[in-house]
This record gives sequence, structure tokens and C-alpha cells, in this order.
Amino acid sequence: MVPGRFWAAAGCRRLRQRGCCGKGDGAVSWVWIALASVVSGGLGAMGLGGGGILLLVLVWAGWPQLAAQGINLLMILPVGLLGLYFHRKNGLTDREAARPLLWGGLPGVGLGVLLGGHLGEDALRTCFGVLILLLAVRELWLGVRAIRRAGWQLKAPADGEEA
Repeated sequence: MVPGRFWAAAGCRRLRQRGCCGKGDGAVSWVWIALASVVSGGLGAMGLGGGGILLLVLVWAGWPQLAAQGINLLMILPVGLLGLYFHRKNGLTDREAARPLLWGGLPGVGLGVLLGGHLGEDALRTCFGVLILLLAVRELWLGVRAIRRAGWQLKAPADGEEA
């Protein structure tokens, strides 16, 4: 048995014992989960929110929303620390800009935990789906606007130039 598949099956077995595993440990779902883990780890280390991809794939593979969110939160720790290390090493962090975000984010975490505990599985899925749709519409709108402005020959903005 492939080591990654062994650990994935073991994790699903543990969750199934607790009554919270999805469609099972079939090869297809674990291939998607492994691929999503690699992609989300890479995106997360670059600071691009790869956890959203992992969460989508876990829910799509049949994991309950709350279990998928918990797995996603466990992924944040090592990926975020590794990404932070390299961003700091390359001088890409700004503590002063991050401080107010941190002070606002901490109460937000508490509120999110309380709210998530009171909402049901379906309500959480709906909220997450609406958020993803809003983000998709925003990105599509920004993309169309950029194409109208610059044509299909999109280029990265020069230093000091607005995107």
C-alpha cells in the first residue's frame, strides 16, 4: 500500500469511527484530496488562500462541512508557518500593516466559532457557497475590466502603477 494512501485511509477510518467521514476511502476521492492538499499547500505558502481549495475538495469528496473545516485549520498551521518563514526571509512582511488585521481577526475567530457551532451543516455549506460565488463574480468582473482596459495582452503593472 502507498504510504500516503495508508495514512489517508487511517484518517478516514478514525473519522468514520466517530461517525463523521464522508463517501469512504475510495481511490478516486483520495487522489483528489492528495492533489488538493499539494495545490492548497503551495498556494497557502504563497499567501494565496489555498485552504479554500482544500475545503472545497474535502466537502466535494463527502466530508461533513465541520470536519473539512477542522482538517483545513490543521493544515493552516504548518503551511502558514512555512510560508511566513520564506516571506520574512525575502522581506515581504509588514508587521505594522498586519497588526490591526490581527487585532480585528482574533475577535472574528471567536465570533466565527460561536456562530459555526449554532448553525447547522446546511447553513454552513450555504454560507460558504455564497461566499465562493461572490468571490467568483468579483474576480470575473475585475478580469473583464482589465481585458477591456488593456486588451488580451495583459501585462503586470510596473512599479508604482495601479493594477
